[in-house]
Amino acid sequence: MQIITMKITTTFLVLLIFNLSILSQNYTYPGQLEIKSYKIGDKVNTAQFTKYEDIYFPNYLDGWTIENMSQLSAKYNGLPIAIWKSKKDSSIALTLLNNTILNITFSYITDEEKQEMCKTFSTKFGGEGKTKTYEEHHPLQDWITYWNLITWQTNDVILQIGNSEIRMPSQPATKVIKWNLVYSDFVLEDKIIQDYKKKNHL
Repeated sequence: MQIITMKITTTFLVLLIFNLSILSQNYTYPGQLEIKSYKIGDKVNTAQFTKYEDIYFPNYLDGWTIENMSQLSAKYNGLPIAIWKSKKDSSIALTLLNNTILNITFSYITDEEKQEMCKTFSTKFGGEGKTKTYEEHHPLQDWITYWNLITWQTNDVILQIGNSEIRMPSQPATKVIKWNLVYSDFVLEDKIIQDYKKKNHL
């Protein structure tokens, strides 16, 4: 009995250490990443884009709600920041400051594309993305949002791939769901903002 207890305790400790190692995964700064040929800090020709709105989307897919989707962080106040969508490829949306990319959003990603991206990002960050799945129940309604998220995050960079599906609990899950990506790098972003302020004497 004592031997069995020791084996169970040892197995539990191994699993606990394994889980803690996943939770405490430390990523390295990946450097400037290229998403669908775009990089934060690049200049773009806005003639190839359509201006969407003078807002700055949150840096996470997780927690992006109708209440906070247009809220500006204090560091963006007074800056001409806007979302621009590609005329040729509607899956690409760029957050621009004076034609310079601050944030990249990429939609309609297939499972195959997601798998290739995950390999690349895991190599760049030095570890696999943290996976999170959960259900969001809506008050006064029977609908549920089912979230699937993969996140790489340091103090300077956030990159997240995710999808969500709203359906009744009795309904089967959709077989093919496209993924979305958001990417922010605050090291690059802060430099862009400071350069803009110096140039415009703000």
